[in-house]
Amino acid sequence: MDTIGQLMPSLSDARILLVDDDPGAIEWMGRVLAGYRELRFATRGAQALAMARAWLPELVLLDVEMPGIDGFAVRMALKADPLLADVPVIFITQHGMPTFEIAAFDMGAADFVTKPVTGPALLARVAMQLRLRRMTRLMSRLTARDALTGLADRALLEVELALECARSQRTGRPLALLLADIDGFCAYNRLHGSACGDSCLRTVARTVRRLCQRPADLPVRHGSDAFALLLPDTATEDAAAAAARLSDAPNGADEPPVTLCIGLAVCEPPAADPLAMGDLAVELHGAAVSALARARRSGPGSAWVHHLDRADAASRSMSSRSLS
Repeated sequence: MDTIGQLMPSLSDARILLVDDDPGAIEWMGRVLAGYRELRFATRGAQALAMARAWLPELVLLDVEMPGIDGFAVRMALKADPLLADVPVIFITQHGMPTFEIAAFDMGAADFVTKPVTGPALLARVAMQLRLRRMTRLMSRLTARDALTGLADRALLEVELALECARSQRTGRPLALLLADIDGFCAYNRLHGSACGDSCLRTVARTVRRLCQRPADLPVRHGSDAFALLLPDTATEDAAAAAARLSDAPNGADEPPVTLCIGLAVCEPPAADPLAMGDLAVELHGAAVSALARARRSGPGSAWVHHLDRADAASRSMSSRSLS
């Protein structure tokens, strides 16, 4: 059984936004946090909000006192955005007055530090907030699990799919959804028995889980003999490669062999899509279902991809092709 430590991903790829009107402070924080590969900087509140909405950071280090839109106003704007409301904010200020600290925590700050901040202290606070955020997401996934396979259940997929569609629309990054089911599983169960059927389901589930390379990838038990894989920031070529790996390796050594039908839907790029995020989620899921149905009609072991070609809802088209 995987431990929590093994399940937790590295923090080095975390997206961190540094906001301070003092370029010297920005430069110093950048040096201290140089071990993180994804750092961006803003020196004004309006610039920070624009960058946060487009980039969706995992943590914000935010100066309280800035000209124009101050840190408190920035925090309130972040809280009002559904995609940024739970992003932890560490407030940074030159004032150590209790009223500042109280106001910061009243606004939902994750932490509050007073300048000058030492490098080790800043590193420790940043790492702690990132671990807490990722642990919270991991625990939500661990509690929404299918008992037999250990994969996420379908209810969690609906939540994550809506969020990832919204992120894709915001950032313009591609999004892929893979659906797969076991060919002739009812007959397989009748012929070999339910215990063998359960073992087969767990074997396929392990194969689906091994395809997940990043924290945001989500393996799901989608139905009695069906599975799903949500792949954010994944273009058609990489998603098709994942589908091929799944198709090639669904069998255990001591089980009768099975084949999978696979349907894949990819939307790229969905930026500036006027659809509500729920509409795109329904559309992407529907495209994956259609691709899976096409694969079933093509015969056991078949795979099809449907590609959502246009971001404009009025002229969106969908192309499809076999992956076999």
